Amino acid sequence: MPSLVTIDLETTGLDPRNDAIIEIGAVRFNATRVESEFSTLINPHRLIPAEITHLTGINNEMVRKASPLAAVLQDLVDFVGDCPVVGHNVQFDLGFLFQANILKYVQAIDTYELASVLMPLASRYNLSGLCQQLAIPNMGAHRALSDARMTHQLFLKLFDLGNELPTDILAEIVRMGETVDWDGFWFFQEILKQKIKKQPIQPKYGRDHKLFD
Repeated sequence: MPSLVTIDLETTGLDPRNDAIIEIGAVRFNATRVESEFSTLINPHRLIPAEITHLTGINNEMVRKASPLAAVLQDLVDFVGDCPVVGHNVQFDLGFLFQANILKYVQAIDTYELASVLMPLASRYNLSGLCQQLAIPNMGAHRALSDARMTHQLFLKLFDLGNELPTDILAEIVRMGETVDWDGFWFFQEILKQKIKKQPIQPKYGRDHKLFD
């Protein structure tokens, strides 16, 4: 598996055109090995709504001396490099980063989309709910780095579930995903490639067949 980066943002609201980022967390990993982490508060230059402070614990005083978004964007771009980006509802996070004119061409992988295929009977599909169902410890929901760490663990659990699928089912998922814009395609294609590599080559002739009499 190549290195990947999980990303999570905390923001003042849901609209990337009108709201602002207040925290960024990211984890670069290769399978279970964490290669590096990125975490920073952001000064949004506006008041943080009370409901956001209640949800995240991030208040106006915490971000008052933090860097503005423009000052950390290049650091984040350098941290991600050319790695695929993993997130839970990843297009939400990328929407804010696209608005800042970065990471527009990354390979996106959405753990929500993956869970909808691999865990069709899940009772909840939010990050904390899926982590609870998969026995992943809650590392402090609604803080960016904690959520990025939990997304890393969720990705690994989902990768294991994907590996349990028969090769023909994986091939069909990949075939159907080729014609749609879907943030699960890379994941299933990667598992399929790995399974094909691991499958032993079947001999052309049976064990007892004699090439020469």
